[in-house]
Amino acid sequence: MGRRGKTEKMSVTLPKELAGEIRSIVSQGEVSAFFTEALWHYLAYRKQKLALEKGFGAWKGRNHPDLKTPEDSTAYVHNLREMDKKRLESLGGVGAK
Repeated sequence: MGRRGKTEKMSVTLPKELAGEIRSIVSQGEVSAFFTEALWHYLAYRKQKLALEKGFGAWKGRNHPDLKTPEDSTAYVHNLREMDKKRLESLGGVGAK
């Protein structure tokens, strides 16, 4: 879990079925750690979801006619990687195969 420091005790109410599922797989002394880990993961998911919702529609196909197909996008990424590889090689062989 790795996130130590100050803590705060909270009380939550869960459906009995969910509480039973948790108890069936988590030992008594590990419940707080289980919730902490699960909630860190869920918070990351929610933050990503909010960011995607906020940015939805920002990309306009008319502004990027060179990236209309999946093949176009693949070629674009490949080109970026090649440019990075060449840049690293020019710095003294870093990343060269």
